[in-house]
Amino acid sequence: MGRDNRVHYMDNLRAFAMLLGIFFHAALAYSPMLSQIWLTADPQNSVVVDYLAYFSHTFRMPLFFVIAGYFAALLTEKRGLPAMAKNRLVRIAVPFILFLPLIFAAFAILFGWALEAVQHKSPMLNIISFMMQNPDAPKPPITTTHLWFLYQLIFFYILACVCSKFLKLDWFNRITRSPIVFLSLAPMCLVPALMTQFAPTPAPEQFMPQLWVFGFHGLFFAFGWGMFRHEGFLDRLKPYVLPLLLVSIGAYSYFYYLLPDVVSVEEAMTSALTSPEIDANNFLISALQAYIGVFMTLFCLVFGKNFLNSYSKTSRLIADSSYWIYIIHLPVLWFIQFILLDRQWSLWVEFLISSVGTIAIGFVTYLILVRWTPLGWLLNGRKTKS
Repeated sequence: MGRDNRVHYMDNLRAFAMLLGIFFHAALAYSPMLSQIWLTADPQNSVVVDYLAYFSHTFRMPLFFVIAGYFAALLTEKRGLPAMAKNRLVRIAVPFILFLPLIFAAFAILFGWALEAVQHKSPMLNIISFMMQNPDAPKPPITTTHLWFLYQLIFFYILACVCSKFLKLDWFNRITRSPIVFLSLAPMCLVPALMTQFAPTPAPEQFMPQLWVFGFHGLFFAFGWGMFRHEGFLDRLKPYVLPLLLVSIGAYSYFYYLLPDVVSVEEAMTSALTSPEIDANNFLISALQAYIGVFMTLFCLVFGKNFLNSYSKTSRLIADSSYWIYIIHLPVLWFIQFILLDRQWSLWVEFLISSVGTIAIGFVTYLILVRWTPLGWLLNGRKTKS
C-alpha cells in the first residue's frame, strides 16, 4: 500500500507497542519481583522500575492485538479473504518458522558464553549452571520464546477467516452503541480468562494452544477486527480519554499493591504447573487487570488517532524497523545485560545502556542487513528507493 493508503496512527502505535516491549524486558533485570527468576537479574533493583514496567505490561500486548485485528480486517476489505490469509502467512507464519530456530541457536551460544564469562551470575544463571552440570536434571521445555505473539496470531487469523466467512452479524456496532455501557461491562468479558492465570499474566510461550489466550488476547484481536468498520467509536470516546487514563492509573496502583513482592523459583514453577484459586481476591485482581487493559488500550488508540495520525519519513522508518528490532531484541538485550552484571554502574545507566543499545543495534542492522533485502520484503513488503 502506498503512503496515502496507510493508517498512520495504527502503524505508529504498532511500533510503539513493539519498542515498548524492549524497555519492558530490559526493566525486568532490575525488577524486585523477578530478582530470583529473571535470567539477567541484576543485584540492583527498584520498585519504581517494577511499577512502571508492569503498568506497560497491562496494555502493551492488548494494544498490539487490537492493531493486528484491525489490519487483518483492512486487508480483507481491500484484497479479499484469500489475499489476507496469504499476506499474513508471509508476514507472520514464515518469519515465525524462519526465526524461531535462529533464536534458539542464539540463546544456546549466549548461555554457553555467559556461563563461562560472567563472574557475578544472576540466581537463575547459577541454577542453569548447576543443571547443566547435573545430567539427571530435567531439560527446559521448548517454547515459542518472545515470538509467542506470532504463533498466537496464526490461530487468530485462522479463526478470523472462519468467522468472517460465516458470521455476518454487525456485532461491533451493537456492543459499542453506548460508550458508557461498553466501558462499564466489556472488560468483564476478559475476567474469566484472567482468573485462570497468576497475575501479572505470563507470556503464553507453550506450543500447546491455551484457552485463556483466546479469551483474553483473542478478544482484543476481535475488537480490532470489528473496529475497522467503526472507527467513529474512537471519536465518541474523546470526552472520556482523561478519565480512562486517571481510572487506569488509580486501578493499577491498587493492582500493583496486590502483586507479590518477590517471586521465588519454587513459586514460579508452581504457577507454571497450576492455576490460582478461584476466590474473591483472584476475581478482584483479574477485574482490575481487565479494566486497566481495556481502558489503557482505548486511551492509546484515541491518543494515537488524534496526535500520531500523520506521515513522516522518520516515523515510517521506525515503524518498518520495529518488527525486525523486536524479533532479534532478546538475545541482544541479554548479551548486553550479561556484560553489565560485572559492572558497578547506576541502575538507571545500565537500564538505558541495555534498552537503548538494543534498539540502536537493531536499527543499524535493519538499515544494513534487512531494509533493502529479501528479508525486509518478507517482514514489511518491498520498498521503493527514493
